[in-house]
Amino acid sequence: MIISETVNGHIIKRRSISIKSKLRLTMFIVVTLTFLTCAFSFFLLKGNAQVMPEYYLSLSVSKGDTLWSIARDSLPKGRDIRDYIIEIREWNKLETAYIIEGQILEIPIYGTSLPDEDSTAAGMID
Repeated sequence: MIISETVNGHIIKRRSISIKSKLRLTMFIVVTLTFLTCAFSFFLLKGNAQVMPEYYLSLSVSKGDTLWSIARDSLPKGRDIRDYIIEIREWNKLETAYIIEGQILEIPIYGTSLPDEDSTAAGMID
């Protein structure tokens, strides 16, 4: 539909959008909202996906070791060390971060690379 009006002596023609079918408009809105909801949910769930460790490294605690130092040596890239320490504590059923020499810990390892050999080789258990 074309609408014409006069502004300062000039005729201006405008096109207006005419809704031919309310059913079509309703279907378009429903399909669009459904698509946006699915896309948003997909990205939201993908961000919360948890990656499982590839394996666990058994480690004997050496004198002077702390959970912080052990976690720092095995920390996956892009991971917050505090979250990693919590994961180690939960997996080993530790109520506190206190560990003692000779204690055996299982450290979750992500990816294909091993942790720093200098820090863990002495504590590995075969």
